[in-house]
Amino acid sequence: MIALNNNRYLIIIVINSDFMAETRNTVQMQKILDYLIKVKSHPNAETVYVNVKNAVPSITRATVYRNLHKLADEGKICRLEINGEYKFDADCSVHKHCVCKSCGKIFDYYDKHLSEKMLRDFKSKDFNPVSVNLIYFGYCTKCSKRRK
Repeated sequence: MIALNNNRYLIIIVINSDFMAETRNTVQMQKILDYLIKVKSHPNAETVYVNVKNAVPSITRATVYRNLHKLADEGKICRLEINGEYKFDADCSVHKHCVCKSCGKIFDYYDKHLSEKMLRDFKSKDFNPVSVNLIYFGYCTKCSKRRK
């Protein structure tokens, strides 16, 4: 932007659009993160969008999707692909996930020693793993009772 001040000096203001986009999304990104921290249901992007839109009515679906993937790429949240759909989790501590094949609910399972054992026991001359992402599939207690 170019402007003349009262003394007729030419003032040139450079606006960095990347910085502006980053700054604009900070509040939106924080609202997305706040929502994920609050819930333990491992929501998909659409669920995040619907709930965050209540707090930020101007937010768009594309902004939510973009920010979710950015947060995951930065390691601030976890992105799980379950049955061909991304689910998001603000808890990035060492834990596993259990998915009910009947109702689809996702449960957290904490066993740090299991991950350590799996990494320790992994043997390959072609690959050196640094983490394990294990997802159990089965039936939750409620659905197991219905199946009997």
